[in-house]
Amino acid sequence: MRSNTITAPIRQLFLLLTGFVVVIALLESDGLASWANHLDIGPLRTVAVPATVALEKTLAPLGIANLRGDTLLNLARVGWSDDPALLAAAGPLPALTPDLPRVSAPAGSPKPTTPTAPHSSFPHAAGSEAPLLSDLPHTTTLTPLPPIQPGKPRVVALAGDSMMAVGLSATLMRQAATDKNLRIVKAFKSGTGLARPEVFNWMDEYPAMLGTEQPDVVLVAIGANDGQGFVVDGKVLPYGSDGWRKVYQDRLASYLAMVSAGGARVVWVGLPPMRAPSYDEKIAAINRIAYSVVSQQPQATFWNPVTLIGDDQGRFHEFTTLPNGQTMRMRATDGIHLSDEGAGLLTNVLLKWLDPPSPAPAKPASPSPTPPKDAAATTTSADKPPAKLKRRVHRAISG
Repeated sequence: MRSNTITAPIRQLFLLLTGFVVVIALLESDGLASWANHLDIGPLRTVAVPATVALEKTLAPLGIANLRGDTLLNLARVGWSDDPALLAAAGPLPALTPDLPRVSAPAGSPKPTTPTAPHSSFPHAAGSEAPLLSDLPHTTTLTPLPPIQPGKPRVVALAGDSMMAVGLSATLMRQAATDKNLRIVKAFKSGTGLARPEVFNWMDEYPAMLGTEQPDVVLVAIGANDGQGFVVDGKVLPYGSDGWRKVYQDRLASYLAMVSAGGARVVWVGLPPMRAPSYDEKIAAINRIAYSVVSQQPQATFWNPVTLIGDDQGRFHEFTTLPNGQTMRMRATDGIHLSDEGAGLLTNVLLKWLDPPSPAPAKPASPSPTPPKDAAATTTSADKPPAKLKRRVHRAISG
């Protein structure tokens, strides 16, 4: 009797969990497939991807994916999403017109869907096949920008991952807040990169972040999350392999072509040296790929910050000693990002380039003294002999 009393609740719990799993499988089949694609390369992903894709294809005829897409768009309209591309696809809330009859969409009309990221490489772009360069420039000359027109501030987009979002962007925006000649546009998101477009597709997200803005200058800091393998057309490309490098270089070139569209001047801020040796090696490789691509683009400049925040050998440098003897932290405690003080060393240079200080007005030249008409004939009162001395000399001569 006691055994049956215990078994009944367990059976009910099992049925409840089974029903929950079935509902999730029906409503979130494409979401499960997306989750599987987001997994890092490994045994779990190898099993999860084919299973969730098969489930999604099986349930596709039911049309539940369209219901889910509509639901996500409606939730985005009321503020339940911070994904710029999804917000752009959702558009504003429809006007409330209770007096008008609701008009249904014609049969066969396409259903709105959420943006999907490509699972292969980005569109082919110039620089995607550039030879891999290893000699990174330690010093970079930033070509002077055209003068800022009065009343028309220079639009500067800050783009990238957490290397832009942490430290660098905050310092730039804080220092530029009082500069009427600059307008800053945020186009960055932490935890993203170019290696996994199925997780976050920059080719969709960047235009949505800009909206109607047309940047004159784009400052880019990206790549800190890209030292990982990925899958292209069902094939695993391990990090560092030739196939991985070619695909990643192609994606980076496409991203650069996108941010420089419309004639925007691009400064690609190289990633700083990192504390962990293995991670530093990955970042150095990503810097070499970025430099190889950026150096092919006339509108772009690869700017290496190592001379400002690295040690004498260009290695990781966490603290520095100021001329007054005080110690300043250059890097965040994670050994990856810049501290606010370290970022300030970069922004001081960038802001002077974006909005150069006006040259000091030249001092008026002091008037030169007018030379005398005849210097030889001009005498001062001190040069003339006294009148009494003249008379005495005259009497002595006369006799």
